[in-house]
Amino acid sequence: MRIAIQRIGRLLALALAAGWFCSGLADPSLLDWRYFTYEAVTPQLANPLRDAKLSVSGQWSDRGPHFVVDGKIDANGHWACEQLPAVLTIEMQKPASLQAARIWFYYGEPRVYAFFIETSPDGTNWTRVADWTKNDKPATAEGFIVPFKQPVEARHLRVTITDSSVRGAGGHIVEFQVFSASVSPGLRGRCATLERITAENAQSDESNTCWRATAWRNERVHGQFVVWSSDPIPQLRLSATALRNERGAEIPASAVMPRFVRYVLADKKPMGDILDTADRVDLPPGGFRPVWLTVSVPARAKPGLYRGTLTVTGAGGRHLPFPLELKVLDARLPDPAEWAFYLDLWQHPWAVARYHGVEPFSPEHYRFLEPIYRELGNAGQKTLTVTITDLPWNHQNFDAYHTMIPRLKNKDGSWTFDYTLFDEYVAFGRRCGVGPHIHCYTMATWGNRVSYTDGETGDIVRPVVRPGTPEHEAYWGPFLQDFERHLKRKGWVDDTYIAMDERGPEDTRATADCVKKFAPRIKIAMPGNQPPSKFKGIDLANYCQFIGHIDEPFLKEVVERRAQGKTTTFYVCCGPRRPNTFTFSPTAEPVWLGLYAAANNLDGFLRWSFVNWPRDPLFDSSFGPWPAGDTFLIYPGPRSSIRWEMLRDGIEEAEKIRVLRAKGDLAPNLRDALTEFDFKRASKMDDAALSALVQRTRLAIEAAAE
Repeated sequence: MRIAIQRIGRLLALALAAGWFCSGLADPSLLDWRYFTYEAVTPQLANPLRDAKLSVSGQWSDRGPHFVVDGKIDANGHWACEQLPAVLTIEMQKPASLQAARIWFYYGEPRVYAFFIETSPDGTNWTRVADWTKNDKPATAEGFIVPFKQPVEARHLRVTITDSSVRGAGGHIVEFQVFSASVSPGLRGRCATLERITAENAQSDESNTCWRATAWRNERVHGQFVVWSSDPIPQLRLSATALRNERGAEIPASAVMPRFVRYVLADKKPMGDILDTADRVDLPPGGFRPVWLTVSVPARAKPGLYRGTLTVTGAGGRHLPFPLELKVLDARLPDPAEWAFYLDLWQHPWAVARYHGVEPFSPEHYRFLEPIYRELGNAGQKTLTVTITDLPWNHQNFDAYHTMIPRLKNKDGSWTFDYTLFDEYVAFGRRCGVGPHIHCYTMATWGNRVSYTDGETGDIVRPVVRPGTPEHEAYWGPFLQDFERHLKRKGWVDDTYIAMDERGPEDTRATADCVKKFAPRIKIAMPGNQPPSKFKGIDLANYCQFIGHIDEPFLKEVVERRAQGKTTTFYVCCGPRRPNTFTFSPTAEPVWLGLYAAANNLDGFLRWSFVNWPRDPLFDSSFGPWPAGDTFLIYPGPRSSIRWEMLRDGIEEAEKIRVLRAKGDLAPNLRDALTEFDFKRASKMDDAALSALVQRTRLAIEAAAE
């Protein structure tokens, strides 16, 4: 949903031309890129030595100083200097507060090194902060943790090796690290808030290990932890117990799901967003790894305080337990199928087929689609996105959309329409809980180009037919008549909409008039950027307004439309910059969107795609000129994302507000908080202020339910 651009899907076109899909599964060698590019950057703790300038007193062969800060603990990868004293000097990019260092000397054979460390603010005046000139301990693969005599502010460091137990061998440093806080070996960790974890905020108070949360019954609730280590710890794995209360009631372990947070490129920067159920993940030296916890509270859970444990385990038996405490309230969320919130996230089945290398709409394809669509259904998704022409958006995606109702123009000028795929796909979506509405895109394509197969020549013809012209009516009229008859036979006619996207009043009126003339029981749906009052005389049964154009007059129209039984929602897309659901969006922003709908009595929310994947979404979430993550919300696997879970959280909060309103339980503090959900106000807030508003509102909802 943006200014249309021309972008050719060469990868898919080549794949189809080469016949990769003819057997249902592609040649695995053609898809290796999907597996070897996962996680562009392994998350590392803030490293003051990154991009530092290194100089040394001498160097043997190719054993240069670059080994000292390459992040690898390998005895064969070291700086070597034959002459003592051997001096390593470091100039950091900017000053840093430092409290400790860790140093690895060559440990391929027993050797003892004597050394001292100095720091300087300016490279001229030096202070000795650690003196190990009397060291008698041999170097090991664990290295030495070296506390400084006192915290220092420095930009320059100097390590001087004064002696070695192997005479004439000189000095050898495998790796060198410095820290702004005291450091302990082994697996460390803490319970974190639901924020984006970065190198700068990963380490914090280790005494905070217990996760505490409150939930309604039938709610999905989240927590986050982060673990780190200055040592390499292979094979991190996650386990969680069942949660039990004092009376023996239990939330089963199957409902307590920990996942690793994986990092993906977002506008060329790594961002933690992917929620991965990988069996195990390695933790490199100086690395960190967030862990996301999701508890799906059963609808019949007994109210009370439940306790359990999440454990992070590494190779060699190293483990770190985190206590879990969840207070379950008596309040209960309805099942997602019963949610009133009108969720409309567009689907793109061809993107899933291309990524997995399967023939579109083959049994293999449906197996990949099913968990994705069931996740949508489990969030109360109300619409199935159906395409009734090729390229309804004129190709603004990595993968092209194609029609689900092929049409043939016969020699005598009559038309034949094939509903086989349409029927199969709608039935599949309904089995997954998606619907009941069927939004058919579109009779007003971006670029006004349509297509059909010439029955006499077999050629695909792509004419331009503009709404309101005789050619448009001649193309769409016979289809609408036949389509409505077919929908009546299937029992779907009252659930079906001809959908348009951001069309002006003239095109909208012409298209709506055509539908009314030839298929009067089919309704009209449209996301747009003008208020419904600009479309006078047009029956827009479902209208979605861009958030930036919502104002008080529009909100009054919403009330009038609801009284007429019409649906009115809002959308975000490549804009605004905030609040939004981009890969880099702060976690409070997707929650804000759900609360915004509830606060302003809007029926729901639309976004232009759920799985419109770029080429390699597990590696890079960016596509085209749009902000990273704009084209999708979950990853292949399917793997959920932080932003998807937070958007779903916002929808749950909106449903809670609906339940409380129905009971007359909106407390004054909750009503006051909801008055602050205004787009213009939010767009001017900093991250902390927006997050504080969301948190204050969620606490008010929680208090109202207790």
